[in-house]
Amino acid sequence: MSDVTISIVSYCQKDLLDRCLGSIENLGLSTKWRTILVDNNSSDGSADMVAMNYPWVELIRLRNNIGFAGGHNRAYARANSPIFFVLNPDVIILPGSLEALVGIFDEFPKAAVAGPCLLNSDGSRQYSARRFYTWRTVACRRLPIPGGGKHHDYHLMKDCQFKEPTRVDWILGAAMGIRRSAFKGRRLFDTRYKLYFEDVDLCYFAQTRGWDVLYCPQSKMIHDHQRASAKTFFSSAIINHLRSWIKFYLKSK
Repeated sequence: MSDVTISIVSYCQKDLLDRCLGSIENLGLSTKWRTILVDNNSSDGSADMVAMNYPWVELIRLRNNIGFAGGHNRAYARANSPIFFVLNPDVIILPGSLEALVGIFDEFPKAAVAGPCLLNSDGSRQYSARRFYTWRTVACRRLPIPGGGKHHDYHLMKDCQFKEPTRVDWILGAAMGIRRSAFKGRRLFDTRYKLYFEDVDLCYFAQTRGWDVLYCPQSKMIHDHQRASAKTFFSSAIINHLRSWIKFYLKSK
């Protein structure tokens, strides 16, 4: 049995995926680490590239795009490791960061989810540890409300310095370690979210069962974050984001 499974779900992200897997390969991880790639029926040759260049990756080729949640659930059902690490193709793992993140689960036995410090390509910190959404958060994110910027900054936890591992409400699903024993069954993410809030949901309901979500600043990874939901006011991404928030709001009540 492997100790850690790295799960990557990809759809038509060949170049980013190649770079991501290259960063994992360069880490020289032991055989106790297992990597599963779920390809959501990409049309850009992603799966063939992985099969040819990275034979150590377990490749699952799907005939349909079942999204972020469905893809990681497929890998989660196949894996048997106590730690399951969710990773986006647009993330570059820096040396020592995976080991630091996994070590959190030994240091904090109540940690169900742990996330690294995500960095922009210029080395600046992304705000990947956040407080839970409220209706004010959603409104201030989309509308020119007086004082909205201050409220949004609070949501992004810009007031926190994060010197040590810290309990937070939730972390971005671009890179998150998950303790298997904190979750029952062979399905991890709620597939009712078609885009966004899969990570919020996972963190929230883990905490309702008495587990913790931790942000680990000692673990650093570069994330080419492409905020589709922030590009235009009435984009499909924004609509999906609002729908997902409503689903989460109703589910959590």
